[in-house]
Amino acid sequence: MSDQTLAIDTRLDDFRITAVLGQGGFGVTYKAVDERLQRDVAIKEYLPRQFAVRDETATVRPRGPQDEAVFTWGLNRFVEEARALALFKHPNIVAVIRYLEGNGTAYLVMEYEEGKDLEHWLAGRSDPVPEQMLTERILRPLLDGLAKIHEKGLLHRDIKPENVFIRRDGTPVLIDFGSSRAQKVEGQSNTLTSIVSAGYSPFEQYGGAQKQGPWSDLYALAGTAYRVIAGSAPTDAIARHQGVVQRSAAELGAGRYGEQLLHAIDRALALDPTERPQSAAAFAALLPGQFTGARGAQSITEVRPSVAPSKRRWLPGAAIGVTVLLIGIGVALYWPSEQPGPATTGESTAATQLPIQVGTQAALPTSNEPPPTTTAATSEPNTAAYTGPIAEPLAAADERAILVGFALPDDVDKYRANQIAGGLLAYA
Repeated sequence: MSDQTLAIDTRLDDFRITAVLGQGGFGVTYKAVDERLQRDVAIKEYLPRQFAVRDETATVRPRGPQDEAVFTWGLNRFVEEARALALFKHPNIVAVIRYLEGNGTAYLVMEYEEGKDLEHWLAGRSDPVPEQMLTERILRPLLDGLAKIHEKGLLHRDIKPENVFIRRDGTPVLIDFGSSRAQKVEGQSNTLTSIVSAGYSPFEQYGGAQKQGPWSDLYALAGTAYRVIAGSAPTDAIARHQGVVQRSAAELGAGRYGEQLLHAIDRALALDPTERPQSAAAFAALLPGQFTGARGAQSITEVRPSVAPSKRRWLPGAAIGVTVLLIGIGVALYWPSEQPGPATTGESTAATQLPIQVGTQAALPTSNEPPPTTTAATSEPNTAAYTGPIAEPLAAADERAILVGFALPDDVDKYRANQIAGGLLAYA
C-alpha cells in the first residue's frame, strides 16, 4: 500500500475506511462503511500526486509554492463538480451522496457498486462482446448519462475502460469524476492539462489551443469502444498527430461487427474535433438500431392483447347483437302471436307456441308491467294474470297434451325455463 493513502480504519465524519479500491493521477478511491446507516460507500479523495503530497499528519499539501495556485484551483473545481453531480441521479452515472472537506483536501462520497471495471470485465470474458451488447447495453446508456452531464456544463475528461464500471447485472456506470477540467490558471503553467490517459484522451486535452467540449468526452468513449473491438487501446493522440497511423475500427472489426457501428466509432475518434459528433445525441444517432426514446421503451414493455385490435373493435357490438337476438327469441317464445295456429301435436307448434314458465304455471305480466326477468337465482313463480291484447296462453292440460310421447323429465317446465335462462346469461 502506498504511503500516500489514508490508513485503514481512518474516520472521515460518519465514514470509516475499510479498503483502498484504486489510485490514479488525481486521487485515491477508498471503500468505506457509513456507520450511521450501516452501508458500504466509495470515497474519492482529491490527491493530484503530480503537484501535491500527504505529510506526516495526513494533511494534503502542494509540493511547493509554485504548485499552490494550481492545487487550489483543482481543489475548488473538484468540490464544484461534486456539488453539481449531487444535484441529479442517473442510473449510468455514479451517484454522489455527499462531499466532505478535511485534511487539506476534499472527498466525494459515492454509492458503492458491486462488479468490475470494463478493463477487468473484458479480461474475464472468453468470447467477444456481441455488437448488440456493446451498442445497446454499454454505449447508449453511457451516452444518455453523458448527455445529462454535458447539459450542466460539465465534462468527465477521463473516460476509459477503468472508469466504466460494469455492475453484476451487466449495466454500466461511469465513475471517477474527480478529474478537474483543464483550464489555464492565471500566471501558472498549464499543469493540469498534462494529466491524461494515453490512447483515450483527445489531442486537445494535452494542452493545445483547441477548445474542449462534449466532443472531447465522446473521443474517449469511442476509444473505450475501440478497446472492446480491437482488444487494445487506440494509438495515443500525440503519436497520431505526429503521423503514426491508427488502424481503424472498420478494419479491425470487419466481419465481427456491423459497418455502421465501426464507422461511428472511427468518426468519433477523428483527430480534428470538428469532424467528430458534437453531442452525445449526435453520436447516438450514428449507432445502429435506434432503440431510444418512447419507441424503444414501447418495444420492450408492450404487452400484446389476447384479441387482435381489428377484432376487438367489433366484439362488443357483436356480443350485444347476439344478446338482443336471444332475448327476442325468448320473448317470441314467451308471447304467442296474435293468430296462433291450432294446438295440435308436432315439433314446430310446440317450439313456437309454448309459453315460458317458471314453476308449474305460466308466468306472464299484466299489461302495465314489464315482462319478468329470469335469472339463475329466480325460484319463485310469478302468478300474475295476463290481460293484454294477445291470445291467452295454453292451459296447462293442453300444453301437457302436446308433449305426450316425448322422453322428457317430469319437471319439464322448470327444466326448459332454466335451460333458456342459462343460455341467455351465457351469451350475454
